[in-house]
Amino acid sequence: MKIYLANIHHWHLPERVPQLIIRQGHQVAGNWREFNQQSLEQFVPDLIVYSPHRRETALTLPLDLVKKVPTVLWALCPDYLTGWDREKNQHMDGFLDSVRKMLLYFRVNLANSVFTKELLEARAPGYTFEVCYLGIDTKGIYDAVAGKRQGERASSVLWQHRWSTDKNLPGALEIVRHLARRYPNTTFYLGRKEDWADPFWVPQTLKDYYSSVSDELNSLSNVLYSLRFETQREYWEFIGGVDIAFSCAYHESFGIGMLEQAYAGAACVVPNRVVFPEVHAGVLVVPPSEVEAGIESLLNDPKLWAQVAESSTANAAKYDVAATAEHLLNFLEAC
Repeated sequence: MKIYLANIHHWHLPERVPQLIIRQGHQVAGNWREFNQQSLEQFVPDLIVYSPHRRETALTLPLDLVKKVPTVLWALCPDYLTGWDREKNQHMDGFLDSVRKMLLYFRVNLANSVFTKELLEARAPGYTFEVCYLGIDTKGIYDAVAGKRQGERASSVLWQHRWSTDKNLPGALEIVRHLARRYPNTTFYLGRKEDWADPFWVPQTLKDYYSSVSDELNSLSNVLYSLRFETQREYWEFIGGVDIAFSCAYHESFGIGMLEQAYAGAACVVPNRVVFPEVHAGVLVVPPSEVEAGIESLLNDPKLWAQVAESSTANAAKYDVAATAEHLLNFLEAC
């Protein structure tokens, strides 16, 4: 079977997944794949896995093609299907009309989590979404961080998201500003400096906010911005040296980045909203207003830090890409 992955980037689906599917005798290509990037017309697939996406380079499948070529919908970006209110930082109540018209013709509708399944089913009455979890490359991460030893207590904290309104950049910067002054011997990483997302996610007010606090952040010697990593392994090696990682995002439907950080050994702190309680149950899950306090508790209590790091890693280990490949292939072969 020739399987085409439409709008599914390697950051959603690591290369090990299509490699594992290929080992089962199938061919795999896609418009955003690195290992076998082809156009839909060049590849002539037997089956399409389609993730609607707002990026300018994304494919928009016509209804006639979906009727002709068996197509599976995989809702990896539910915010695009529901619409996203940037003022309230929440999903809107609708459902993208162009995709709604195709729901009857998709062979199966997949979601990346129960959170996404329930979100979309509430906005598309009469249609069911099956859950096919994403995964992380645990082997690759293990190979990159093997042999690294933790210190006796936490001494580094990481916030690693794209700079956007839905990831709550202001909330993250406020947490770092507060804690960096109270813990001068702890290093706080903010991801790449001014790593802005595409314009949809970055209203001018967000850039204005950063401008208002950037001088203070830059004056703190223990606040650093990570480099742009040339390879995935270099990034994994970096997160293997991080003691605590956190998120305060409003929008997360799976959370690959946080799972990678957890598997690499970081004790993770997340808010008890969106997908976090479902997929990230092994980390320190707290009310949104208590993320800063949660980080501080790990900085002050070495025993708690070690416990949360261990449970974070154990939970992340459940989401290996081999399971993703198996479950996805089961859905595809049933089509």
